[in-house]
Amino acid sequence: MHDIPLTQVQAEGYLPQIQPRSPSLAQQLVHLLQQVLVFAHERTALQGSQSRSRGRPPLLPLQQLYLALLMGVLQHTSHLSTIWRRLYLEEVGSFAPVQVTYEAVRKRLLSAGTTALAQLFETVSVGLTQWSQAQQLSALSLAPFASQVVALDESTFDRLRRLTSDLRDVPAGDPHLLPGKLAGLFDLRLQRWIRVHFRADVLASCNTGILLLLEGLAPGSLILADLGYFSFPWFDYLTGQGYWWVSRLKDGVTYEIKEVLAYDDHQGILDAIVWLGKYRADRAAYAARLVCFSYHGTQYRYLTNVLDSTQLSMRDIAQLYARRWDIELAFKLLKCELGLHLWWGARPELVLIQLWVALILAQLLHALQLQVALQAEVDPFDVSLHVLVELLQMQPAGSMPIIARLVQDGRALGLIRPSSRLTVVVPTLEPHMRCPPPTLKDLTRRARYAQRNPHPRRAPFVSRFSTQLLI
Repeated sequence: MHDIPLTQVQAEGYLPQIQPRSPSLAQQLVHLLQQVLVFAHERTALQGSQSRSRGRPPLLPLQQLYLALLMGVLQHTSHLSTIWRRLYLEEVGSFAPVQVTYEAVRKRLLSAGTTALAQLFETVSVGLTQWSQAQQLSALSLAPFASQVVALDESTFDRLRRLTSDLRDVPAGDPHLLPGKLAGLFDLRLQRWIRVHFRADVLASCNTGILLLLEGLAPGSLILADLGYFSFPWFDYLTGQGYWWVSRLKDGVTYEIKEVLAYDDHQGILDAIVWLGKYRADRAAYAARLVCFSYHGTQYRYLTNVLDSTQLSMRDIAQLYARRWDIELAFKLLKCELGLHLWWGARPELVLIQLWVALILAQLLHALQLQVALQAEVDPFDVSLHVLVELLQMQPAGSMPIIARLVQDGRALGLIRPSSRLTVVVPTLEPHMRCPPPTLKDLTRRARYAQRNPHPRRAPFVSRFSTQLLI
């Protein structure tokens, strides 16, 4: 399942260089984040969502506050009051301590809102994308015909603490204690978020608002999604819009074989063009390709609209779908390593501020993972994000640049180790298993979709939060 190690092309950097000269990775990240904040301020006049009237400047600069928030997340800070105390007592980057009250810090955050953080996220993402493209980086060598390869999924946030009066009497297990869900598109080649949708209705199905995530996605992109998104209208829409897709086959779904590409009954191998939906009341409009094989008694079944087996082989389909796990690891980074399992506050504004801070750091940490993998000449997933975040707190001795130090001592420290991700072994197609090339004609028919609603909702869900497309 692993791909070839990353390779580098000499090019100028677009963001401040990641190779640090400070004695710790944490200090280097402070320096890097401060440079990015200053750069964003120069480009977009980073002053929050509202303009200030003339007069005395604020005692607490927004750049200093955001830098403290970013470092607070990296240090697994569980309370906003802890960040306030650090601002009061410690230097943050090149900023001197500021003797302000906790309420002043809280009001500064609430008045600034999330506009400036969204601009900062855009600055970081654009810079990292240009850096990756200049160095021709890719964490995925499969499906070179696709303009992008993305994974689609959603994750439900952990519950809020009862810090506001309207939550104190809410019973345990009530969905109103959950701030919402995070749905997104994750770029598997560049290992970064390209679309993020905050959904307030935690009871809604994963298909709710799904088309918002596809806005701006380049035609010819390949989309990986789990069985929660499985539906004939969804597959037909993607094919009609010029997207490629790969999915598992859902149990109980009927199909008719149109043409067989490869077959072996002994190993349970089938590669065929099929019509999804055997009955007139429920059938897809476009023909799809079904790939089946068995390994150690487990049957694997995949569907795709890439009908040409020379364009995407059976082995490539299985390895490609296994990479859907990348987005699960990206959610894990946000929730476990970057603190979204424990919210600083219960007010919607503070929740969204913490979410934006975690997303900014996630983009940078994924880039650091690729940088270490690039220099160590290993697969990106051989570099542990969990250990990388842990090493942020340590002070290595010596003057060696930290990235070089991590590459040199990464294996001894457990940062660089063989990935434990599951590898799907696909049987080899022998010549006698292959059938004559298909004609690939008459690949569309009139669709008819059965109306299914297995879990009808009795009442609408009213949330304290509002649904919004973040990225």
